[in-house]
Amino acid sequence: MFFSSALVALSLAAPPLRAEFEFKDGDRIVWLGGTLVEREQRYGYWETALLATNPGKKLTVRNLGWSGDTVHGDSRGRFDYNNADKCFKQLVEPALELKPTVIFISYGTNESFDGKDGLPRFEKGLEKLLDALKPANARIVLFPPMQFEGAAAARSADLKLYGDAVRAIAEKRQATFADPGVALPRTGVPKRLTDNGIHLTDEGYRLTADTVLAALGLSVGRGTLDWTKLDPVRQAVLAKNEQFFNKWRPQNETYLFGFRKHEQGRNAKEIAEFDPFIAKLEDEIAAQLKALNK
Repeated sequence: MFFSSALVALSLAAPPLRAEFEFKDGDRIVWLGGTLVEREQRYGYWETALLATNPGKKLTVRNLGWSGDTVHGDSRGRFDYNNADKCFKQLVEPALELKPTVIFISYGTNESFDGKDGLPRFEKGLEKLLDALKPANARIVLFPPMQFEGAAAARSADLKLYGDAVRAIAEKRQATFADPGVALPRTGVPKRLTDNGIHLTDEGYRLTADTVLAALGLSVGRGTLDWTKLDPVRQAVLAKNEQFFNKWRPQNETYLFGFRKHEQGRNAKEIAEFDPFIAKLEDEIAAQLKALNK
């Protein structure tokens, strides 16, 4: 979703479509996407920034990102990876079960490797996903794919092509289009925000947190987030994310819910035991936020 300093000019070629989005007290945010989204839960900078800039509002964030995923749910099939319907079902159903009021959707990176020829399939897949999520009656925020750095930046044309498709679908459906790329300045950005030209580092997530806010209409000014003060909040966010991840993606799910559940399926009842830990950590996040705003 984010442009390196060398690629910012690409995003400035057209006027930005600013997000007009307001978070409400009690919003339940579900974030769908591939590697970029899944890895964010390990660092927590974007989620922490979002919570900190909405004082007085109780927001919850559930990260359902899955590395290498697409709008078709290709990475989520487990042992049914060759069954497109089951892959897609495992993308949609967990999101709807969380009863979100807001859904962030970040796709297009992996699909862009199919180039121009693959664009119609991506567009059709994104439309299908949005239709499938309609029962939630949630407000939708669509993010374009991130531009790459270094040698990988040679793929910028395809990424922009897919980003433009996301923008067009957002406009057609009157969803919010949030492009953090337009918020990055031409100067003052480290040479590299990624570890391989594609995936953001810990520092990359931290340095782009304010661009996520800006894309959502939550402008705080570049570099004004005090991460020393925000770190207790972020640590609580990371702990909550770990507990939630363990609940929705248990390492032994084949034994709990899959074709080997006849061996240890009785232990599936323990999944619900994560809920009190998650709730306690949500309380800790709220307490840390309250302390910041005294």
